[in-house]
Amino acid sequence: MPLSQTQQVTSALVDAYGIATEKRNEFLTPEHLLAGFLKDKDFWEAVSRCGRSQELEDALYNYINGLDTVPSDQELAIDFSEQLQELFDTAGKTAAAAMTESIQLHHVIFSFFRLEESHARYYMEKCLDCSVPEFLNSLIAISDAQDEQEPGERLAKYFRPLEPFAEIVGREEEMSKVLRILCRKQKNNALLVGGRGVGKTAIARGIAALLERGSVPARLKDSCIIELNTNALLNGTQYRGDLEGRIQELMDAVKAEEGMIVYIDELKSLGGSGKMDDGSKDILSLLIPYFKSGDVKFLISATPEDVKKTAASDGAALVLFRQVDIEEPSDEESGKILESLVPSLSDFHSVRYEEGTSGYAISMSRRYIMDRCLPDKAIDLMDEAGAYAESKGMHTVDRKVLDLALSDICRTDVQAGDDETRDDLFRMEERLGNRIYGQNQAIKTVSEAILMSKAGLLDSGKTIGNFLFVGPTGVGKTELSKVLARQLHVPLHRFDMSEYSEKHSVAKLIGSPAGYVGYDDGGILTDMIRRNPYCVLLLDEIEKAHEDIYNLLLQIMDYAVITDNKGRKVDFRNVVLIMTSNAGARYAHKAGIGFDRKADAGSAMAKEVKNVFAPEFINRLTSVVVFNDMDRGMARLILEDKVRKLQERLEPKDIVLEIAPEAFEKLLDEGFTPEYGAREIERVLNSRITPLLMREILFGRKEGFKAVVKADEGGYVLS
Repeated sequence: MPLSQTQQVTSALVDAYGIATEKRNEFLTPEHLLAGFLKDKDFWEAVSRCGRSQELEDALYNYINGLDTVPSDQELAIDFSEQLQELFDTAGKTAAAAMTESIQLHHVIFSFFRLEESHARYYMEKCLDCSVPEFLNSLIAISDAQDEQEPGERLAKYFRPLEPFAEIVGREEEMSKVLRILCRKQKNNALLVGGRGVGKTAIARGIAALLERGSVPARLKDSCIIELNTNALLNGTQYRGDLEGRIQELMDAVKAEEGMIVYIDELKSLGGSGKMDDGSKDILSLLIPYFKSGDVKFLISATPEDVKKTAASDGAALVLFRQVDIEEPSDEESGKILESLVPSLSDFHSVRYEEGTSGYAISMSRRYIMDRCLPDKAIDLMDEAGAYAESKGMHTVDRKVLDLALSDICRTDVQAGDDETRDDLFRMEERLGNRIYGQNQAIKTVSEAILMSKAGLLDSGKTIGNFLFVGPTGVGKTELSKVLARQLHVPLHRFDMSEYSEKHSVAKLIGSPAGYVGYDDGGILTDMIRRNPYCVLLLDEIEKAHEDIYNLLLQIMDYAVITDNKGRKVDFRNVVLIMTSNAGARYAHKAGIGFDRKADAGSAMAKEVKNVFAPEFINRLTSVVVFNDMDRGMARLILEDKVRKLQERLEPKDIVLEIAPEAFEKLLDEGFTPEYGAREIERVLNSRITPLLMREILFGRKEGFKAVVKADEGGYVLS
């Protein structure tokens, strides 16, 4: 939207029109406008302080008097010159970049110095005895001084009183420590450090409530906490020195108002890198003198990651603070906090929370919400459940409503107590067996491990399961992973390990190190798990990856956590980790050769796995799942399934597919090879039967017919 102009700019434009009309000039030029600005007392004073204002005015009028004029007997119509249009375009962009609501005097004056081949710019630079930034800062200072704001009025623009809590539950020890720090003579600044959601801002609001009630040491009587709006502080500071001057002015105003304690939410909002993009100091660096003086007390909240990052780039500032560690509250403490909030949530959503929902919200949020801490994530779940009940016209929030709300937050099915979900788990082995043929032992092993995890019988600090699927190609290793993901109602994320055969490529999973290309992109694996913490993670053909991959996997399998390249922890506790391998498959067919014909392929492959993978890797697996070789019975079931899927694709065209028994047996003979498994069956079906249907659909009856496939000496025919 177009920006408005301040009264100073409008008045100067009117004066410029007056000069052009008096001189009967055809175009309004930047020189006319600059002459109009000289009638403004702020601009005249700024030029006088930094140069020679009278010399500038004389030079401008000498130039204007030399411009072409319109004869008096012709009508005068004054238009903007191209340079003046360019000037206002630049002023508008400058104001927009400074996030101001109007084009101000200094925006237009700054734009004069961006004009090329302009007499106005030439005369300005000639008559100034200082640099352009110094002149602009002087102009802004003079304009601000004319506002005649009281200290309290200036504070109201950048600060707001921190709203106190009516009642705060717990955290007495932390608040007492903060009050002691604020009473110190030196280093009387407190830094609240804790994870996201532990209640750092709540503690600050609790201290504000204590100050309001007067339940504080005598030194802090009549004190109050005001919160700094760092965005407002930065708005409009486009010239070097603007931010420095504004901070000095505000801190002087805070000192004048005795008893002010400045609260800043999030340390990272202050910068912390030492310098901004234009090379000037950031807010944190500019506040260091005030941290040192002790005249102004500061209370800042931060996460451990922000503290670590700031300490690496600007550690001098943190030395001036006393750190107060805010730990995540226990379930009992979180329960008390939630119970105190239930009445306000109930009134807001016009619903009733059943007894016990607070404890259930705590246990479920601790289990399923990984990116935040208690009590915030439990409060968020209670609020979400209230909003869900209100939107659905319900009057009560119970455990089922909390499960539904949690499912929306986590994007997964968490209703473990639901009858339908119980049935899914109870029939998991059966349903997997309906899709994966001839691998009953493998299915049983995976199903039992998943069910034990769902029942809470396994270590909660590990992944749901770590499986190594080994077996010949085409026997259902990858297919079982896909079916398992659908059965658990979670996405499947597949990584082809052949893409990570080089040492440097493994680093892409957790992110490139600092200084390398791709550092800011993050890790492929870690970012994916952070977005989808509930999933089946399939690492296909793990033996093809570089050996460094096993160092990452050991940590995931042992502690269900990994750290990315930026120091962030990624939780794998809700991940089913599946790795597939063909290791030992080439030795499996030798298992029944020789005198010991009772030896099976599984034992041969399991033996080879121990030779390929390190003992510490195998020791951390939930199970090594061995898949059987393809036999004729398994191949028959797979072929029936492939034909059934082909029939489903033909149904929209109203085509009925029938394969004669002799044709089916011939397809089975051609497709059954233990070495290539199910993929060979699919290739035979696609090369023998599908082309016949394709020609009939495109060039024959097209749709609405019965296709009978028969075998003959030359192959197959369609009748």
